[in-house]
Amino acid sequence: MKSGRLLIAALLLGLTGGPAAAQQPDYLTSEEVEKVRETQEPNLRVALFLQFATQRLLTLEQALAGTPQWADSAEVKDMLNSFIRAVDDAADALDTAMKHGGVDLRKARGPLAKSGADFLARLERIQKTEPGESETLRYDLEDALEATQDLLALGKEIPDAPIPPKAPTVAGKEGEKEPAPQPGKPTLKRREDEKPK
Repeated sequence: MKSGRLLIAALLLGLTGGPAAAQQPDYLTSEEVEKVRETQEPNLRVALFLQFATQRLLTLEQALAGTPQWADSAEVKDMLNSFIRAVDDAADALDTAMKHGGVDLRKARGPLAKSGADFLARLERIQKTEPGESETLRYDLEDALEATQDLLALGKEIPDAPIPPKAPTVAGKEGEKEPAPQPGKPTLKRREDEKPK
C-alpha cells in the first residue's frame, strides 16, 4: 500500500512539477538536488556524492544498531539502495568527467580511495550481522559492495595528468572512420549506379 501511494505521488509530482521535478533522483532531498545543480566542478561533484553516500550508510548503520529486531526491512532496504545510488552517481560523475576531459581529476583520487575503503570495511561489518546475513539484505549488500568496488576501480583509472578536452563526436560515429576507396576503384554508390537496369 505504501509503495502504491509513493508511485501515485511520484507520478503527480512528475505531472505537476515540470521536467526538473520529473528528473529529480528520488533518493535525494530537494536541498541535495539543489547542491548537485550548483556543483558543476567534477572533483567537487564526486565529493558531494561521496558525502551523500556516507550519510546514507551512517543512517543505515544507526537503523540496524537502534533496535534488536532491526528496523522495518523495507525501510532498511531503501536506505541501502539510497547508498548504492549515491555511489553510482559518484561513479557516473567521475566517468562523465573522464570522457569529456578538460579537467584535472587527481584531486578526487585521495578522497575517493579513502571513502571507498571506509565503505567496504563498513559494509563487510554489516554483512557479518544478523540482518546482513538475512535473505532480506544479503543481495542488496552484495550490490553495495560491488558498486563500491566499481567506483574504486574507476578511481584507479584517473590519469596522472590533467585530461585534455575531447572534441565532440557525431552520435554513433565515435571512433569510426570510413575507409577511403582505393584509387581507380569505384565507390559503392558509383558501383550501384553502374548496375544494368
